[in-house]
Amino acid sequence: MKEQLDKDAKLCVRWAIGLTAVFIIIFPGIMFITGYEYSLSFFKGWTYVSLGWLFIAGLFIAIRPIVEMINEGKES
Repeated sequence: MKEQLDKDAKLCVRWAIGLTAVFIIIFPGIMFITGYEYSLSFFKGWTYVSLGWLFIAGLFIAIRPIVEMINEGKES
């Protein structure tokens, strides 16, 4: 079981680094390099999407362990 947890942890770290690179560095960087001028509506949309992503991820991170704990209690 420990080996599987280590393997999953490494996978999660890779995904986190990859998504951070894409959404925080690469995507905005390409638009900056091409000279794209951010409109206020685009910036608001980007902000809303980012905050929505943050909220959903936070809920998942907070609720998932509770659900797993309840499911383990039912299996015992």
